[in-house]
Amino acid sequence: MRQRGLRPLIDKVWHYCESTGVRGRTVTLKVKFADFQIITRSRSQLVPISDRATLATISAEILAAQFPMQKGVRLIGISLSSLCADAVADAAPQMNLAL
Repeated sequence: MRQRGLRPLIDKVWHYCESTGVRGRTVTLKVKFADFQIITRSRSQLVPISDRATLATISAEILAAQFPMQKGVRLIGISLSSLCADAVADAAPQMNLAL
């Protein structure tokens, strides 16, 4: 049920990634509460997130760790940072050094 509410946010972030060829390593969840308090929680990966399913899983895990929420929520946001160009599109074989 919780992940269902995240789906449009994840779709929007992933659409941006697909249309620009950008990937990121850090997923951030921002929660704005009814009393105007704001919290952010993030998780970073060693390698850029390469598919929507991974983004969705990480986002859902970060959100699940915040439950149960003690206050009313007025806004939730998902973002991706530590951006880099799509590694698949720009992949070139690495040359070996002759030592």
